[in-house]
Amino acid sequence: MVIVSFLNQKGEVGKTTLAIHLATVLAERGRVLLVDAAPPGTALNWRAQRTSDSRFQVVSLPKPTLHRDKGELAENCNWVLVDGPPRVTALTTSAVAASDLVLIPVQPSPFDLRSNA
Repeated sequence: MVIVSFLNQKGEVGKTTLAIHLATVLAERGRVLLVDAAPPGTALNWRAQRTSDSRFQVVSLPKPTLHRDKGELAENCNWVLVDGPPRVTALTTSAVAASDLVLIPVQPSPFDLRSNA
């Protein structure tokens, strides 16, 4: 089992979008659990609005116990993806401790978009 967290101290940088898209792709290769650890519950809301079944489960766990609960959460899963909160908190620290990989999406600035590199 591999745990990947999407974390950034800012909101609206694409954490939830990337987590959902990666979960969709990984579900073709094994069992995936998406943990919505962000208090707004965006991933959970996305799941509730779907008219068809997704190929992976979404659960809400906005608590700083991910590192302790990861074994129980990940039972029978190949991948656990964590959609983290938009700030640095004890929950963020717990997600880092639980993770095999932390991805930090960033939103490009206007200068990045105009770059010729």
